This record gives sequence, structure tokens and C-alpha cells, in this order.
Amino acid sequence: MDEPPSKPPPADPFDVDSIDGIVNALYDSVSFAEGTRPNWDRFRSLFDPRALMVRVDPRQTARPPTEREGEPIRASSIDEYVARTTAAIDSGALTAFVERELTRRTEVFADVAQVFSTYERSTPNSEELRRGINSLAMAKDGDRWRIVSLSWTDETDEGPLPVRYLPRAT
Repeated sequence: MDEPPSKPPPADPFDVDSIDGIVNALYDSVSFAEGTRPNWDRFRSLFDPRALMVRVDPRQTARPPTEREGEPIRASSIDEYVARTTAAIDSGALTAFVERELTRRTEVFADVAQVFSTYERSTPNSEELRRGINSLAMAKDGDRWRIVSLSWTDETDEGPLPVRYLPRAT
């Protein structure tokens, strides 16, 4: 039988009283410098405890099923995502991670929001910056927003980011 999701810690009202607040808190909570860790309490406080994390691997989805090395879509709970990332940190495979938002497109109707947030990420293991899109489904629960699902995928040479998701030249 599946274990119930962990109860999230209380959220900082500033993090969850607006869409800007929750998106900014998300990027801040997962980013960490070498010798530190993500702020998992803050991260968990942003989500509904039953939220779904979905990684779409563009390198796998572009290949025929017989040639795939891994799953093209990996869905996990918040607890599974935190455990997997923590294991990578503990093993030394991930020593730092910086992700920042480049642009955002938001649609809101009543207490439901969909956010497409273009990101740029760097890790010490790779000299290149990676970009992609986080897709956040949110719901307003009383006075606060909660992330109910987060899906993301990286840009590839075969699948570049559409212009509408790139920063405008100044």
C-alpha cells in the first residue's frame, strides 16, 4: 500500500500569496551552492502534498521505444523527487544546482493558474547552461496558491525553445 504524502511544513505567506511569490520561491528553494543543500522545507511548503512531479526527457521521447535508455516520462511524488535528488547530492553526483527563470507566460481563471516558466540551469558537472520549460499547474486554496503539478523538459537541438518563451532583446 502506498504511504500517504508527507505533510508539508507551513509556508511563508510571502511565498504563496501570489503567483510571482510561489514561482520565485520555487526557483530559490531548489537552487543551492556547493557545500549546501536545497531548502526542502520551503520547497515542500509550495506544493499540495499530493502534487505530481513529471520530468519529460526530450532525448528519450525523440527515440523509438526500442532505442530508449530510460523512461521518456518520469512521474513522481514530491517525496520521491526529494529522495531521488537528495540521494544524488549524498552520492556526490550533484554538488550544486542553480536554476533561474528567464521568462514567464501565465494564464489565470478564477482560482486556477497555468504557468509556463522558461528556465536556465547550471551545474558544476557541466560547463554549458541548459534551458527548458517548467509547466506549473496551480490552484488557490483559500488565501494561498499551491502547486498541484510541475512538469518540465529541457531544450534540445532538435527541439529548441519557441521564440515566445525566450527573453525579448532589449
